Amino acid sequence: MTFTPKTKDFKSTEGNEYTFQSVPNSKLAEISDIGSDYNGKILNTKMMPLMLEHVVVVPNGLKMDDFDTWTELEEVTNAAFRFLRTGK
Repeated sequence: MTFTPKTKDFKSTEGNEYTFQSVPNSKLAEISDIGSDYNGKILNTKMMPLMLEHVVVVPNGLKMDDFDTWTELEEVTNAAFRFLRTGK
């Protein structure tokens, strides 16, 4: 069985549009390990950039400081993480 990436379009409450793309399970495990502490708590300073780099593919190359508000950054990266874990 070969990995085939899935995509999902997402529109933030600010009205901005994004496209998410899934990653192979090995990459998901790596992202989860890097973006969490020893107790499994998500570390925003590590997880958010990982979501923007590996899951948010349109627009490409987003950084945390490209967002005007924390609210939208949090909304987009949380939605990307949910998509990464569930495919929905």
